[in-house]
Amino acid sequence: RSLPPIAMTHAEKRSVWYKEGAIAFGTGILYGATNAIVGHPMDTVKAKMQAQAGFIKDSSMLGVCRKVWATEGVRGFFRGVVPPLMGSSVYRSAQFAVFEAVYTRQAELGWDKALIPGTGGLAFATVLASVCSSSARAVIESPIEYAKVKRQTGQTWHVREAYQGFFVQLPRTVGMMCVIFSGVDSLKRWTDGEALKRPQYQFLTWGGMSVLGFAVFWPLETLKNQVQAGTQIEGVDQPT
Repeated sequence: RSLPPIAMTHAEKRSVWYKEGAIAFGTGILYGATNAIVGHPMDTVKAKMQAQAGFIKDSSMLGVCRKVWATEGVRGFFRGVVPPLMGSSVYRSAQFAVFEAVYTRQAELGWDKALIPGTGGLAFATVLASVCSSSARAVIESPIEYAKVKRQTGQTWHVREAYQGFFVQLPRTVGMMCVIFSGVDSLKRWTDGEALKRPQYQFLTWGGMSVLGFAVFWPLETLKNQVQAGTQIEGVDQPT
């Protein structure tokens, strides 16, 4: 059956590819800034648990929270927030802009009709757009994540090391975003677009797929933070 060509980032019919990219870029800026402000305190706790060896004997989430509060107060939870606050708006907006532009252009060329067997109707175009958008995000995001992790773990970052950990950042981001975009696309099609038509449905759809994407590729997130922080592993000064 033919479904209405609803875009990934909004519930309206798709326009031309460059307009879809512009819409996604604008909404992505708001999303990126909100994400950095709201999520940074717990992201700091995560980074310390994953990468700052010996930070605290009680390395549980509550233990790290108590240690940060006791030694640095509220400011400690927002250590390193400047790079992601500025950068998150850029790489998240670029991520959505590239996805919508690439997918819409493929649809204009008729390439979105080729489906991946056994996936319930997932198009090759969706996966290709996901890979392109997440790769663009990884290139922009990696230096920002490196600076953020360094500051979160109480270290100084250096420009010459900006892409330290990129070899883990790339597969982590591509894999995670492919799961998220493919999942949202599938739910959108299986519900005839209802999954993205109401704010509460959008929250549940994007939130659920984001949790799934992070859960699947969480090991790479841990390795990324350890490499970017320069965590010594079994005496190795520069972990690879």
